Amino acid sequence: MSASKALDLRVMTDPQPRVLCVAPAWNEGERIARVVEAVPRDVVEATVVVDDGSSDATGDYAAQVGATVIRQGANRGVGAAIRAGIDYALANGYDIVVIVSGGGKTPPEQIPRLVEPLLRGEAEFVQGSRYLDGGEYLRMPLRRRIGTRGYTWLFSFFCGRRVTDASSGFRAIKLSLFDDQRINLWQDWLDRYELEPYLLFKALRLGHKVIEAPVTIAYPKTDGIAYTKMRAITDWWKIFRPIIYLAFGIKR
Repeated sequence: MSASKALDLRVMTDPQPRVLCVAPAWNEGERIARVVEAVPRDVVEATVVVDDGSSDATGDYAAQVGATVIRQGANRGVGAAIRAGIDYALANGYDIVVIVSGGGKTPPEQIPRLVEPLLRGEAEFVQGSRYLDGGEYLRMPLRRRIGTRGYTWLFSFFCGRRVTDASSGFRAIKLSLFDDQRINLWQDWLDRYELEPYLLFKALRLGHKVIEAPVTIAYPKTDGIAYTKMRAITDWWKIFRPIIYLAFGIKR
């Protein structure tokens, strides 16, 4: 089903909610242009690329295909980049923000799958899942499959809420979620990989309407592109520590 046909099914009131796509990007080169061009314009009003201190021309490629580019200047981390995109959305009157990968792992053509439940009032937060029926993963290394399954089990255990894909960064959020002052993205310890699990954990624990939707996660086709920028051990701890901190009340 096309994006436009899918959205014909939605139930919504006027005015139409404004949707912003946010793509954090670090040294993605020409790939970022392909991501921006694939964003469905009949669903998404605008795309913001947050250039997280790239040493290549990532920001220039994004601007050439019509994205608004926020240049961080230095590499601050994906959490800080996502937060910058959310800040832009809040400051400019958007209603919904969709987070996609600047490297193309989360095909933007599937954005309607995440946005539709928000437009129908079924959720405040829609988490993309490669493991739900209808979802899939392409070219994902075996150790990554094991790691994402294990991480999701631990996340669900400590959160007390079952999810099928806690490590997916493909998600859509109603910005009204941040009216809840108990969700505080504006903490320095969330600058890198911590922000994404923090946000999902808090939304679930606080009783907000969170659902999952099936999506595709597509890893790079060529050996010359790293399948992830995460570093073993140090970055694994960064995605795991929000679970521990929040579960035991060490951080809020």
